[in-house]
Amino acid sequence: MLKYFQHIGPSAAFALFIGALLLRIPAFYFHTADLEPVRDVVFESLFNAIRQSHVLSLTLGFVVVFLQAIIFNRLCNRHDVLYTPTFMPAWLFVLANSIFPENLHLNPLMFSNFFVIGAFAFLFQLHQTQNSPTMLFYAAALLSIGSLFVTEYLGAPLVLLVATIIFKNVGLRDLLAIITGTLIPLGMIWSFHYLSNQHFDFPVPRYSLKITLDSGILRYLSLSFIFLLAFSGLLKSSIHYFKNNIKTRRINLISIAFFVFAVFIALIRYDHLRLYFTIADAGLALFAGYFLLGEKGRILKGLLHSLLLLLIVVSLYGEAIRAWL
Repeated sequence: MLKYFQHIGPSAAFALFIGALLLRIPAFYFHTADLEPVRDVVFESLFNAIRQSHVLSLTLGFVVVFLQAIIFNRLCNRHDVLYTPTFMPAWLFVLANSIFPENLHLNPLMFSNFFVIGAFAFLFQLHQTQNSPTMLFYAAALLSIGSLFVTEYLGAPLVLLVATIIFKNVGLRDLLAIITGTLIPLGMIWSFHYLSNQHFDFPVPRYSLKITLDSGILRYLSLSFIFLLAFSGLLKSSIHYFKNNIKTRRINLISIAFFVFAVFIALIRYDHLRLYFTIADAGLALFAGYFLLGEKGRILKGLLHSLLLLLIVVSLYGEAIRAWL
């Protein structure tokens, strides 16, 4: 199956659609997740209303993830993030969004990924140094809006500063672009609530650094495995670092910086890790896809991909199938 995503074309896009659909079809029949109410985000009442309909929540979740996968894959191919055009980032993005039953349903974190992908679209253009303040402003604005779903994105200006240093010397205009891009969207949203006499509750992070291992540890095997593939991809990327052109090298460094940032947030939010790890989906898809891409070691890569699929299916439907039998 892996070979269908090693290239670009209509057949790869069709395989992506069918693969994503097949992973989700059983969820329409098996109620595999007890969804917690959405709290501390904008439009929380809308999200909770949608979750009342099992079919609607799954359908919208599928549409959002599929669109994000297509957009992210196009972005990677457009900027030569990988050494060849491929649908691997899109497929691994879908897999990363399909690890736990909760991930299949529409949730606010899915929408935060739209803003992350949008920010990448601007950051990957920082090689155009004459337009860097504009690119940084829009990237900061998108991540600022994304902080309404993931509060910790308010720390993203540090990542943007690192991204700027990777491409060029930081100037005053770059710093001002990052600051204003972060503050203006938040100010506009707060003003809208104030003028419409609505109470604005800023999302409050709930941290839990206590890590415990319970009887459900087997459910996390698929998560651990895709992270292992991603870190293997990071190692492969570092080995082949000087084989890439300068633009690709710098884009990879930006991707690594944001991936580390997202993993750090997921660890802080360990009490809701099953949902919050999805903010690292772009990095997981990029580096795991990079590791599995290529003809060298094709049989081993195929086996690893098949094992990942098996672990994901077991994680999604193992308990439901045992209960049904």
